[in-house]
Amino acid sequence: MKYTKLAVYITLYLFTIGIVISSIVLTPHPLDSPLIRIARVVIVFFASVLLGKYTIYMVLAPWFGMLAKRDKALISHFVKDYRPLVSVMIPAWNEERGVLITMRSLLASTYKRLEIIVVNDGSTDNSDVLMRRFVAKYDKEMQNIPEDRRISIVYYYQQNGGKGNALNTAIALSHGDILVSIDADCIVSERAIEAFVESFRDPRTMAAVGSVRIGNTRTLIGTLQYLEFLFSFYFKKSDSLLNTIYIIGGAAGAFRREVFNKLGGYNCTNITEDIELSVRIQAQGWKIVYCPDALIFTEGASTLQGLMKQRLRWKRGRFQTFWEHRYLFFSLDPRHNKLLTWFVLPLAFFGDVQLGFELLFIAVLFLFSFISSDFSAFLSGVIVVSMMFAIQSWDCKEEHNKSFLLLAPIGWLLFYVSTFVELYALIKSIWMMIRKQEVRWQRWVRSGAIDS
Repeated sequence: MKYTKLAVYITLYLFTIGIVISSIVLTPHPLDSPLIRIARVVIVFFASVLLGKYTIYMVLAPWFGMLAKRDKALISHFVKDYRPLVSVMIPAWNEERGVLITMRSLLASTYKRLEIIVVNDGSTDNSDVLMRRFVAKYDKEMQNIPEDRRISIVYYYQQNGGKGNALNTAIALSHGDILVSIDADCIVSERAIEAFVESFRDPRTMAAVGSVRIGNTRTLIGTLQYLEFLFSFYFKKSDSLLNTIYIIGGAAGAFRREVFNKLGGYNCTNITEDIELSVRIQAQGWKIVYCPDALIFTEGASTLQGLMKQRLRWKRGRFQTFWEHRYLFFSLDPRHNKLLTWFVLPLAFFGDVQLGFELLFIAVLFLFSFISSDFSAFLSGVIVVSMMFAIQSWDCKEEHNKSFLLLAPIGWLLFYVSTFVELYALIKSIWMMIRKQEVRWQRWVRSGAIDS
């Protein structure tokens, strides 16, 4: 596996070097015809719209830290001794490989006003036995410790009803003012819960999303997901400034209890219950913030097939959510953030439209470049993506090995794999919607959230 990954990297480097050398050595000979001009205009239009969005996000993101620090200092001056009870909700389905690791990481939290609620959603593996043993052992060890000085654990087994149903059970069993959702294959950093709590010092904050990192990067698929998440969560800084966050992932989301009291629980008929809840919160005009210090490592899909199943669920669920909340698009309701409803959500839909034509665009771009010997489009892609890699790797320099910077020159090629996976998810989602087929909570063989 290690040598296969290295061989792929070397091949991509050689291809990139070839593109750079060709751009310098070869003299372009322009091709001109009505068809080529039309194709060029269409491709440039689609590329420019989303590139414009990412350029704006790259400009805004560096301001996040400074403004967040200023707001924190101001709020801390007025809100002191804020130590609410936090309930961590863990829905688990056949998670015998990772659930105890997740539990141990939470018990090591620096924030102790904490209760952990694990809802086993009809697992058929050994997770029920493992959890009962773990809880019994923990209760025995803590029997002489006063309840107000120890983290409490609530474990509940129920018949399989889906992730949303398991989370709703956890809400009913919880007592905290702040509720945090964590997947059962995660490792939670020691300060993550404390960081979440700090974000709720601001009484306007109704929900927060943590910073998720892929922990299993031994495989090429794992590395690809790590890079995707690196980009995605860096851009959440800009979304947080604009209050346009509309996805709070189940692996790292925090909510005031008031959210569930007023809006109800998770939607059990939506395959991406976390996205649907996030959009419902935005529909109320409430504030959602990004909490980069709430660092959580999760296990990504380890195979291409697993990744495709995951992205199919995400894509299908987002379509369903957009349809259910279509009133948000270009909304004139005073409660709704116009940047979200007039730009961010329409651009997300536009991105899927572009994705539908992506194979054609890529084929035309490659054909045009090789026939005309004009590789400037690829060269600009190498430069732009490399710069983005460098900026984001520097921003997260404490979190990962600097060897990831070596992937900057070939990142533009690695992301073609993501493009094909997303295109598969798009096409299959549309096909399944036409045939009225459902998507289940995906499952893959677990190997552990962190590389050993």
